[in-house]
Amino acid sequence: MARPSPRERCTPAVQAGLPRALPAAPAEERTGTFSNRFAGHILRYGQARTLLGQRGWTGRSIGDWDYGGGGDQGEVVRDLAGWQAHWAMHIVPAPEAETTMLCATEGITFHRDGQPASMADLPPLVLSEILREADLAVGVASVARDDQAPIGHEHHWRSHGFGELTQTAKTRREVLARLLPKLKIASRTELTDRFLLVRGDLKTYKIHLGSTNILMEPNDAYLCIVPANGHAAGSMFLPFEDDGGTLSVILSKAFLLADDTAITDPTITRQLGPA
Repeated sequence: MARPSPRERCTPAVQAGLPRALPAAPAEERTGTFSNRFAGHILRYGQARTLLGQRGWTGRSIGDWDYGGGGDQGEVVRDLAGWQAHWAMHIVPAPEAETTMLCATEGITFHRDGQPASMADLPPLVLSEILREADLAVGVASVARDDQAPIGHEHHWRSHGFGELTQTAKTRREVLARLLPKLKIASRTELTDRFLLVRGDLKTYKIHLGSTNILMEPNDAYLCIVPANGHAAGSMFLPFEDDGGTLSVILSKAFLLADDTAITDPTITRQLGPA
């Protein structure tokens, strides 16, 4: 099967009709001053904190990262064009993680001049940038992408790794619906409510549109594929996905699995079983 052409790999999402900036969703306008798009995720705190810090988020660290003993509850803050986003999070138990601290995310609240700001008044470009960075933190640091559920967080791993789509993932699905017919693997793919189905020669695969986790039909066996560092970077992204984010990972996996008889990586082929 032919590999994606450079043009296919580099086609920006805006060519599929996606706006460059996203307005507040109706649910966010109803909440008033906060967004729950990225609430309820379990993240590796150190990884998420470092990544957000590199993008201008500030705030006192929590848990073992707080040498001042400030406790297990806190927030990170992003100041952008005169608007402030406050993303609350707290430390959660990690029984087997001796060196990795986990945190649970809460809602993102917005302020201007020190006062709570209405989501309806938030400039779409500012909102898109904040959501892009939050989505990146979740996409990189979420335990839902681990190949095994952390002890004590099995329900979270299953529900976020394979469950209902978030608003961000629903937007990603809309983009894929426009992009897939233009790709060489279009005849081997199908979108369902939560998954991109890919028909290889060996098996049929289900790529979750939120976590990018993969299940194999007919018994929904888990398939672990870890993208090579930089493999998808810069190829395709949404306004809130940094440098070829989740969308690129999904497409990279889809192209790989559509041509599954050509896979030679033993860490993958031994999961597929005999040809």
